[in-house]
Amino acid sequence: MKKYLRKNEFRMDNNPLHFGSKKTPHPAYISAKYGHKYKANSITHSRTTNGVENLDVFENPDKASFDINRKTRVSPPFWQSEKQFGSSKLNNFCFSRSSRSRIRKFNKKFK
Repeated sequence: MKKYLRKNEFRMDNNPLHFGSKKTPHPAYISAKYGHKYKANSITHSRTTNGVENLDVFENPDKASFDINRKTRVSPPFWQSEKQFGSSKLNNFCFSRSSRSRIRKFNKKFK
């Protein structure tokens, strides 16, 4: 029996504590669900989040809305109520299989 349900989706993180310098929400990669909480990584260009080094992702998840010249990174994982995420999935985002694998290994460091 699994402890949580695996996910592979993107939603907007509407928590003001996770807003960027422009005070706007970040998209987040959701990798798991447990009860009414999601395990997520914010997608950002910043090198660090709360003093912790972010993981570089090889390709940009959405080339239309991200600057191609800047590296895309994901923050360390965090658990948050599903109410603080957008209600609809962001269908124009996706990670390759190798990137998802790297993110899964990165998330295991923070158990």
